[in-house]
Amino acid sequence: MRDKPFGAALLDVAQQALAQEIAPTLKGQQRYVALMVANAMGIVAREIEQESAAAKAWERALARAEREGDGSLEACASQLVAAIREGRHDADAALHGALLETAQVASGIWKPALATRSNGA
Repeated sequence: MRDKPFGAALLDVAQQALAQEIAPTLKGQQRYVALMVANAMGIVAREIEQESAAAKAWERALARAEREGDGSLEACASQLVAAIREGRHDADAALHGALLETAQVASGIWKPALATRSNGA
């Protein structure tokens, strides 16, 4: 069994090659664009790797929402947002923990260096 989803591993290799081997040979705007593409590739690879963790974190958070309407993910999220704004979850420690978990997963995808630093590593 693989350590990572295969697509994520391919993106990691391509991202590293672009950032470490190709971008340093470029100058100016071309270097900037190459590094921007390498960064995007890294984000996508982390999204693939963390897809399950992100989905589980959101499931835990959205489980706290009252199910009304069509029951879609968007409707559930909208209902949860409305309930939070109305103060109906002010003392809901389980929801706070679930939302914190979603933020930690997201920060690990978008800004892994900051996420690692904020987690005490």
